Amino acid sequence: MQYFNQTLPLAFLKADRNGEILSYSALARDSFDLSEGNLKGIIDEESIDKLVRYSREPGMEPAILELNMKTKDAPLALFDVHILWDSDDCANMIFLPKDSSNEVLMKKLLELQGRLASTDFELLEKKEELEQVLIRLNQLSGPFIPLSESMCLIPLFGNITADKINVISESCLKSVFAGEYDEILFDLTAIGEVENKGIEKFTQLIKTLNFMTGSIIKLIGIKPNLAKVLNNYKLDEWVQLDQSLKQVLSIYLDRKEQGAS
Repeated sequence: MQYFNQTLPLAFLKADRNGEILSYSALARDSFDLSEGNLKGIIDEESIDKLVRYSREPGMEPAILELNMKTKDAPLALFDVHILWDSDDCANMIFLPKDSSNEVLMKKLLELQGRLASTDFELLEKKEELEQVLIRLNQLSGPFIPLSESMCLIPLFGNITADKINVISESCLKSVFAGEYDEILFDLTAIGEVENKGIEKFTQLIKTLNFMTGSIIKLIGIKPNLAKVLNNYKLDEWVQLDQSLKQVLSIYLDRKEQGAS
């Protein structure tokens, strides 16, 4: 057994296949009782079994094993042992003590991961709540209002987006299907910006309602910029443009009076 006269920051041992210690560093001498001259004298029995199993594996790639060591300061101490086999078929071993502060750090890390997981769940709940609020806002941006047994009004508010029209379409189609409406009015006076996908969804809704009722859909309060956009979709056979809700209702009431007389 030869003393390895090099200053190393960690304990170093070199051993053969039988566990005989061939050389050692100063820190290894100070940390372990090397009097037996064999690894069995400084490694716990169960850890010896782990080391033996590793040494029997083919290829003998460099490895890091967690081993219980018998040190001069403690009967058992946990080490990460870095092992590299050389051309002489000897194991060059560096012993890195498992600092208890690492365990504390790992515990704190696990606690942090737990808190983050909890936070993620809370954020997911908030996200779902927000999505429900947005759906409700979209519903309120296009309420279905029955004006009579045969006439209904859907006033649209705010920007025309695909999400908004999807929500409005669902409630609108259900209500029209459940009733017997032959006059469907969309009041577009209060709309803001118009997104391309939003207007595409809106034109699809118009065509669907026309197919369901067989009636022309009336669009009220169209601004010039919206009229220009709608013109690109060639909706003449599905829609009728009216200036105001007042005008439409006046015509409807006059027709009702004439029918009554």
